[in-house]
Amino acid sequence: MPEFTTATGVIYYEEMGPAQPRAPLLLLHNFMSTGRTAWGNIAGELAKEYRVILPDLPGHGRSVGYPPHFDHRTMAVQMADLVQSLDLFTLHIAGCSAGGALAEWMVAEELLDVRTLTLVSSSYSVSPETTGEPIDTRPEAYRAGANWLEVTAKLHDSYQGEGYFERELLPGYRALTPATSIDLQLDSLATWDLPVCIIHGQEDEIFPVALAEQMHATLPNSELHVIPRQAHSLIFRKSRQVSAIMQEFLAKHSD
Repeated sequence: MPEFTTATGVIYYEEMGPAQPRAPLLLLHNFMSTGRTAWGNIAGELAKEYRVILPDLPGHGRSVGYPPHFDHRTMAVQMADLVQSLDLFTLHIAGCSAGGALAEWMVAEELLDVRTLTLVSSSYSVSPETTGEPIDTRPEAYRAGANWLEVTAKLHDSYQGEGYFERELLPGYRALTPATSIDLQLDSLATWDLPVCIIHGQEDEIFPVALAEQMHATLPNSELHVIPRQAHSLIFRKSRQVSAIMQEFLAKHSD
């Protein structure tokens, strides 16, 4: 895998796509996952037409090192720097959960010229005070298999060394706050004129579907896809459906 050096470590990423792609597409995974783990079932389909950049976020998977407190805004800057190192300045971005937060930071801070934004199981804020909705980001709240934390630990420890997940990544996740994650004001999204595709589970246990509805009602150029009877992290649960929605959305907004 190619690598990109930042002030806080090294980011590893993959590139895939046809010889003459329609456009570049950056895929950002959720916290405590990796690029391949999260997007593996979707990236290959998208890479038939697009130049896909698939990084492991700082401190995740193969990527070594991370900014203090896993600060999402800083991580967004590092992702933008990686993209610019590839001589890419205009591109499509899609993010799942925390990856969506990084993508939103890129738009809010105008770090890149983002052509379209796709948000899967994501939110503009993790603060109940800001959103007016209950938000529970604890790992214990996530609806997954009983041993999902053990499986996740093996995923990262195989690259970072035994005990890395329990020592660094899981505590880092638990310590995230709105200040170090994302806490945008909903009204600020009203100034975003780029096309936005929001894909959300009707029964999302982390970010209630009301948050997706709030974003859709505020963003002037958005479309909302609510997947019935589905919980958080749709790219794992309904990858084919997410892929189909993304392909149709991207096709409408690509040259």
